[in-house]
Amino acid sequence: MKSRVLLCACVCLLTTPLIARAETRDGAPTHAAKPKAAAPAAMDAKAMQEMMMKAATPGPQHEKLKKLVGEWNVTVKSMMDPSQPPQESKGTSVVTALMDGRYVQEQSTSEMGGMPFSGLGISGYDNVLNKYVSSWIDNMGTGIMRSEGTSNASGDVITWTGETPDPVSGKKTSFRMVTRFIDDNQHIFEMYSKGPGGKEVKIMELTYNRKM
Repeated sequence: MKSRVLLCACVCLLTTPLIARAETRDGAPTHAAKPKAAAPAAMDAKAMQEMMMKAATPGPQHEKLKKLVGEWNVTVKSMMDPSQPPQESKGTSVVTALMDGRYVQEQSTSEMGGMPFSGLGISGYDNVLNKYVSSWIDNMGTGIMRSEGTSNASGDVITWTGETPDPVSGKKTSFRMVTRFIDDNQHIFEMYSKGPGGKEVKIMELTYNRKM
């Protein structure tokens, strides 16, 4: 890992001055009409390696996600029609750690609208963006939902924003999602969307209880 990071750092170190320096042809600047900007100071390889290693090192947010690892019983409540009571179904979820705890993968099965449902998600925390990141696919579509999230001060609530293609309009539609860590054996996931008149409504709630 360290050798790969060092290699990337050296490549960046060698190419940065070339990109920053104005190219010349026949002794004259290529962009003679524009004032020549000062080239940024090149970062030494050691400093660049340290930054890249810091970006790749799991932290407390990754430890929080690792609490999701395990097997879960899931109660799914769907509220697609606000005028009707929620539809409830049961499912299961298996969460595993990937890449030495840098990511977690969730594989879930349940029912939706009386049809078998299966989904697969990968979540992590991006040290460069300082945000949680996630992608999700399932058998109810062919698109990929991509989400970013931030947590409250305690880290027990993560609020996500995500978007995915809408099969009806063909445009991207946005969602707000919330993950609430109740304790090590229970967490709740909520999904919200814009309803009639643009008012936000809850469309789904999943309660995860760890299998004992």
